[in-house]
Amino acid sequence: MIAEKTWLVTKVKYKPERDIPKAVTVLKTLSPSRIMEWIRDNRTQTDAHGKRRQKNIKRQAITMWFKRHQDVYLQLKRELEERELNSVVISENTFQTSVFIKIPCMEKWILKMRGRQAKEKSIMAFVGAIRQVCLGKIPRQKGNGEEIKFIEGWGIKHPRRLTVEDGLRYVSELQKRGLPTRNFRLALRNFFKSRYLEGWDDISGKLEQSSGKYAHLFISKENIYLILNYIKGLNIIAYRACLFAFKTGCRMGGIQSAHSSRINYAEHTIWVTEKATRGKPKREQEKFISQDLWQELDLDNFRGKLFNINEQKLRDICKTTYQALIPDLAEEIPMPFHFWRHQFAQHVLRKTEWNYALVAGLGHWTVETLERYYGKMDRKTRLEGASKFLHQI
Repeated sequence: MIAEKTWLVTKVKYKPERDIPKAVTVLKTLSPSRIMEWIRDNRTQTDAHGKRRQKNIKRQAITMWFKRHQDVYLQLKRELEERELNSVVISENTFQTSVFIKIPCMEKWILKMRGRQAKEKSIMAFVGAIRQVCLGKIPRQKGNGEEIKFIEGWGIKHPRRLTVEDGLRYVSELQKRGLPTRNFRLALRNFFKSRYLEGWDDISGKLEQSSGKYAHLFISKENIYLILNYIKGLNIIAYRACLFAFKTGCRMGGIQSAHSSRINYAEHTIWVTEKATRGKPKREQEKFISQDLWQELDLDNFRGKLFNINEQKLRDICKTTYQALIPDLAEEIPMPFHFWRHQFAQHVLRKTEWNYALVAGLGHWTVETLERYYGKMDRKTRLEGASKFLHQI
């Protein structure tokens, strides 16, 4: 009975304008789920019989309250960030992006990268990589639904106290698991170099293999046309779109925007609009159409949108085809339609004797991207090129 009275005295009637901010302060988090649990444990409401009981509140109610009181939410967020930055002992809250980028050593590094005119997307990718290293978090591969894993015994490391030895150990852990390491190695090299740490160049920035990231996805020309004919049997428009992508290196966005009104009939070219990357305008790209492709698409007579097919349907047809004809590779193709752009690059590289500059211009890549994705020119090709061209200069 005494315990029951104590419970009634300590419980307080729920008032959101008072209790949600208090829960944030006590719990040191803006998580609606945890705030909901705190309110249920510490606040009451009156039922139909006039009796007090636990306040039954849903997570969505907390979220909506924050949306209605944006000024309060932002103030609480700032207070949490300041507290975390001034804390000697770090916690997982330190690694929320909004807090992490304000840690002095991270803030200084970001400013240096911006000063060197690095792309914002690249900067945030590097920051994300260092964040994962500090947490000892093992990256999940695309399409892999396994739970998040951490390196055993790693703990949580403040970026200011991250050492070259820590970086080498992290890279080693990824290698043992057969995971790609280059993006992490580049981020670590850049971060350690910016802090003038001795030994930063012990972490290699080279490609993991000379063959390139997507080189193993190469399909011979004979098999390419077997795949295209299979797609043709499923859907003629999908076939035309895939053939166009294979012959021009066009992305999905360009396929959706391709229209006869943008064809230059004298030069056999077409302008397409690629989807914009975040914070940048849409890209207008010129594609060159070979004579055989021109005839296959009957462009002298065709008028209107070239490929009137839904994006998802096109992806599904490609995926079904790969599973039927190249099942061993099907699971390694995360973007089914983009597969054709990979094939364009690899086939044209081989046909031009690895003329990276030409292929980069045709497909709107950089030479560095081509080398990273499809490999550098091997010694045999270099020697053949030398014997073929050097005597002409």
